[in-house]
Amino acid sequence: MLIARLDIIGFRGFAQEQTLRFAQPNGEDGSGLTVLVGPNSGGKSTIVESVQAFSGRNVSFSEGKRNKAAGDRVMIRLEEESGKTQVLRTVDTGGSMTIREPEGGKECYVLPSRRFFSPYFGLGGDTSRQGYLSNRRVPANRSNSIGDFAERRLFAALKRREEFDTVLGHVMDPVPDWTIDQSDEGNYYVKLNSAGQFHNSDGMGEGIVSLLFIVDALYDSSPEDLIVIDEPELSLHPVYQRRLAPLFAKYAKDRQIVLATHSPYFVDFEHILNGAEVARVHKNLGGCVISQLTRESTNQLEGLLKNRNNPHLLGLEAREAFFQEDGVIVVEGQEDVVYYSDVFDQLVDKGNLSSKNAKLTKEHFFGWGAGGAGNIEKIVPIFYDLGFEKVVAVFDQNERGRICDLQKKYPGYLFRAIPADDIRTKEERNVNAARGLLDEEYRIRPEFKTDTARLFNDICVYLQP
Repeated sequence: MLIARLDIIGFRGFAQEQTLRFAQPNGEDGSGLTVLVGPNSGGKSTIVESVQAFSGRNVSFSEGKRNKAAGDRVMIRLEEESGKTQVLRTVDTGGSMTIREPEGGKECYVLPSRRFFSPYFGLGGDTSRQGYLSNRRVPANRSNSIGDFAERRLFAALKRREEFDTVLGHVMDPVPDWTIDQSDEGNYYVKLNSAGQFHNSDGMGEGIVSLLFIVDALYDSSPEDLIVIDEPELSLHPVYQRRLAPLFAKYAKDRQIVLATHSPYFVDFEHILNGAEVARVHKNLGGCVISQLTRESTNQLEGLLKNRNNPHLLGLEAREAFFQEDGVIVVEGQEDVVYYSDVFDQLVDKGNLSSKNAKLTKEHFFGWGAGGAGNIEKIVPIFYDLGFEKVVAVFDQNERGRICDLQKKYPGYLFRAIPADDIRTKEERNVNAARGLLDEEYRIRPEFKTDTARLFNDICVYLQP
C-alpha cells in the first residue's frame, strides 16, 4: 500500500489546507524519495509529525498545536495510491481529542530530528519492527527521547547483527565493533570498540547514535514500507552524509522514504528524473505553504545533467540554493560568479554601491551560474515551482532579447542585462571577440560604471525583505 498524498490544515503553522505529493517507487534509484527542503520554521517537521500521527495511538492535538486561523481545528488526510483515504481530525472546535476515519491504517517508521536514548536501559517487550511500531505513541513535545528504542530495537539489531552491520557499513568503514552489555546494577548499555578504545552508551558520539536509528529504520524494512526521517544529516560528518544519500536511494527503489532536510547532499537531480519528489515548505503571510516541483520543470534538466563540459551546473553549490529563505540571483556562467565579486568591490571602492548591498548580492548567487543564457530559462521554472518569490536573472547585453518573454511569464521576478556583451573582455581567437564589462586589466570600463551600479542597486532594492 503506497501513499499518494497528504493534506494538512489547522496543525501548527498550516492555517490553510496544503497538499504534499508522495513519490511512487518504480524500481529506479531514488524513485521513492520525497525530499522536503526549505528554511527553518517553515513547517517541515510539522509534516513529519502529521505522518507520525497516523501511526500513533490516542492522538490528541493540544491547544498550542492547533492553528486558530484555521478555526482551532486540525484535519490531516492520507490518500493511498488506490484512492482510499483515511482522515484524522479533531472532534470539536477548540478541543484536543481526535477521531480517525476509518480506524487502522498504514504503519510507518518515523524518526524525529531529536534522536537519542537513555545510555542505560532495560529489556523491553516485542523487539520486532511491527511490535515496535504498533506500540509507538506520538510524543507530547519534540524534545522527548525515544525511550523504547534501545529496549526493543537495539536488542533486535544485535540478534541480526550481520544484516544490521552490512547496512551500517555503507556509511561507516570500518564498521565499529559493538554489543550490548549489562552493568552490575542490572542495567544494559551499548559497548562500542573503536580502534581499541571502548565507549559505553553515554560516551558515544551523537553522529553514531543517529546512525543507529537511521540504519534501524532501513535494514529490516520491506517493499512499500513508508519511512520518514527528520533531518538525517544531524551530527553527521559531510562524508557520512554523502555516503548515506545513495543508501537512501537504493532503499527507495521499492519503498517510500521521506526526508526533511537542510543538507544539499540529499537533493539529487538524477533521482528527481527517476521520479523522486522535491517539495519546499516555507511560509507566507497566510502560514505554511508546500510548493512542489512539477515534472515539466524537472524534465528540462536532463540535458544539464548530461553536460560533461559543465558538471558543476547542478552540483552541491547549486543545490544549496533550494535551502535559502528567498532571493536567488542566476547568472550565465561560472566566470560571472567569479568576476561579479570584483565588480562589486570596485563599485564599493568608488562609492557607487554600499558594502552592505555588495555583501547581500554575493550571498544570493545560484551555484556557479547556469552554464549559458539558454539554461537560465530552464532553471528559473524550478524556483517558480518551489515558491520562491524573489528571483533575479542577469544576462549579458547580447542576450537581452530573452528578457521580454521571461518577464511576461514570471512577472514577479527581475530580469536584467549588464551594459556589455560579456563580463570580461575577450580577444578574438576561436571564439568571437567581446568588449566586456571588465577591461583587459579586469577594471570596470568607465562608460559602463554608472549603468552597472544602477543595475545592482536596483537588484538589492528588489531583494530587500
